[in-house]
Amino acid sequence: MDPSLLDLLRCPVSGGALTLHPIDTETRGGRRRVRTGLLACAESRLWYPIINFVPVMLTFVTPLVQRFARDHAASLAAHPGFAAPDLAPMPGERSVQRTFTEEWGGLAADALTFIYDDAELEALHRDVWLRMDAPAREAKRRVLDVGCGYGREATILARLFGAAQVVAVDLNLALVAAGDELADHPRLDPVVASLFRLPFATGSMDHVHSQGVLHHTWSTEAAFAAIEKMVAPRGSLFIWLYAAEDSLVVKGLRGAVIRAYWLITHHVFRPVLSRSPAWLRNAVMWAIAAVLHPIVRMRDRRPGSWGFQNTLHGLRDAFTPRYAHQHGFNEVLLWFERAGYRTTVQSPLAYETLIGKRLLGVGVRGDREG
Repeated sequence: MDPSLLDLLRCPVSGGALTLHPIDTETRGGRRRVRTGLLACAESRLWYPIINFVPVMLTFVTPLVQRFARDHAASLAAHPGFAAPDLAPMPGERSVQRTFTEEWGGLAADALTFIYDDAELEALHRDVWLRMDAPAREAKRRVLDVGCGYGREATILARLFGAAQVVAVDLNLALVAAGDELADHPRLDPVVASLFRLPFATGSMDHVHSQGVLHHTWSTEAAFAAIEKMVAPRGSLFIWLYAAEDSLVVKGLRGAVIRAYWLITHHVFRPVLSRSPAWLRNAVMWAIAAVLHPIVRMRDRRPGSWGFQNTLHGLRDAFTPRYAHQHGFNEVLLWFERAGYRTTVQSPLAYETLIGKRLLGVGVRGDREG
């Protein structure tokens, strides 16, 4: 963790200020970073660990935090009366954390994120989804990436927002493993947190970004409201979600197959696998991936770069998250308009030109008025 991040961080329980107590520091990416340490809030009397350069700002108990408490009992003894948070997680959050930790931990720092390489991800965010000109991007100083996975998307955002501090947040604990790699980036700070209890002050971010994440929570609209509060006056917000229209617009046999796919994933595989023991869920996913990998690999645009871990990652994303809601364009636009944003929608033509396929999902950028 860069000590300058302390200016942005707040206790996710009380909203109070935090103090930094380093245990182990290193110079990384030209900056002094805290590899291991504590963040303490005098108002709530709570502490949060920094593990592998990553602040873990969860408000519910995890084995990771319990292990930290055992390993650093002497450091914690210097803060009598302080405790780790022990609130109830939001509905389904433990399941979401487990399955996405498995998903992103299995892919790690692969050259491909889903079907895209870095150059494509940069072009997609710039030309298809954000559609924000260079001067507008350069004016942003604080960017929040909600649901950053293993952190690759956040590095893309740091390129596009060339003057911004990018804070990359995710619930999944694979982000802690990514901390060592991300510590070398001079303008990127990863944080493990729930998007429903973000550890930042309201209205503190010039741009908030969430690509394919909110629909994996118990309520997409509630998740939208939670991250929207972080946007500063005259700031911007981008989200991309599964679109209800995607399974309806394709006609004929192919359309029927797509609709059957959504029916099966929503009502059969997803409810069962997300609630299964980890050993069973992993065994099933590996078995399905072993059968489908040769087919999936040959259908990819770059079969030479597509590995088994890419197939497994995609199948985990399709079959294991507890929630995967679909939303209509008008529904999503209404959320933005009610919150006082002017909207710009994604560009299907730019996507088709770049990738050569039909653009899926509903992607909207909102610019806050006033």
